[in-house]
Amino acid sequence: MLTRRSLPPVAAATLVALTLSGCSVKDVLSNSREAQFATYDTAAEHWASGDMPGWIPTDATDIRSLETKDGRLSVIRITTSSPPEGDCVERAREGAPVLTATWTAAAERPAMVTVCDEYEIMPVEDGWLGWFEGEEPPSRLAPSSEAGI
Repeated sequence: MLTRRSLPPVAAATLVALTLSGCSVKDVLSNSREAQFATYDTAAEHWASGDMPGWIPTDATDIRSLETKDGRLSVIRITTSSPPEGDCVERAREGAPVLTATWTAAAERPAMVTVCDEYEIMPVEDGWLGWFEGEEPPSRLAPSSEAGI
């Protein structure tokens, strides 16, 4: 049984365990995980849900990702002067980012977007903002180890 005296040490130990595991309190308490990477190589090495989306150019920096743990929803913002990679097409925008963070804000959503790898992508200052909404969980973004959850 936890007493009032044992709560601070237990809380401190929990915080240390979360820090060492790379998890944040937000990740533990929510259904989403957020990450930020300085370079493409770092992002590719540590991408939480497996392979990084193919539309992200290799010169991308300040890569920010917010996704649900089941991989059904994702929003990514990158800094780059390059166009998105892969087979991309321009079409009418069908959605908008469902997940939000301070860095997902955009003053106006365009009528037309670039679509690559199932992501709708729009230009933002110094780069691109892309979002994905899978039809059914788990989506293609979910790690295979979570597929049964």
